[in-house]
Amino acid sequence: MADSERERSRVDAVLRKSGVVVVMNKDHITKPEDMVVTMQEVYKAGLVAECTFRIEEGILREGMQGLTGLRAESPAENPFVLGVGSVINPKELDSAIGMGFDMVVAPANVMGGYGEGRDFVRICQEAGVFSAPAVFTPTEFQYFVERDDGLEPDAVKVFPARVIGPKGLSDLLAPYVRDRHAGRIIMPTGAVNFESGPEYHEAISKRGYFPVLGMSAPLGLVRDRKKPGDLDTIRESLEDFKSKFRPYQAG
Repeated sequence: MADSERERSRVDAVLRKSGVVVVMNKDHITKPEDMVVTMQEVYKAGLVAECTFRIEEGILREGMQGLTGLRAESPAENPFVLGVGSVINPKELDSAIGMGFDMVVAPANVMGGYGEGRDFVRICQEAGVFSAPAVFTPTEFQYFVERDDGLEPDAVKVFPARVIGPKGLSDLLAPYVRDRHAGRIIMPTGAVNFESGPEYHEAISKRGYFPVLGMSAPLGLVRDRKKPGDLDTIRESLEDFKSKFRPYQAG
């Protein structure tokens, strides 16, 4: 297995074990220290951390200087995955890869007028970075999953999930139920929480795909109390979410 494939498969395994990607923005991170402590606590809670480019790039860059060291110290059986999202153009993609993130999540295909979505996937693959571009329509979904050039993304984000909802997502996936797509990660994001999460789980699972939910809900108390970086609030919020969230169980 090539090094790039090995790194992406490591992220894949962590996502499947966690099932939840915790999305962070300026409500949760206002300085590099906030980023380090928040992403570390999300990891300790057994979830996957994704900061976003809605946070100032300088904060992301400085925070990553400390986080990459913590990642290197994490055990092989429980790796610390560092994700970044809201990547919206090639410049941000290059910055994300240069900073050392393991996973890049995007609200669209990232390349815009600079190239096709497959170029985003290709760049990530070459760097050993897990790619998760977003789709909203059947045409966009088909573009990413029905390829014969090896440039299918590692996961497909569905955004904004708030608009399409669990039933709409089930309908979106229905025409693409094929054995070759069984187990592919689908990541609905946008107004997903402990209440709607199980419905997304069910909709995705029943179509033969694998659900990984992107949400800010696990850090809801941090946002509500306006306490970014506060260790006690972060831990309380994560525990509160885990106590309420009940993933869908087949049968």
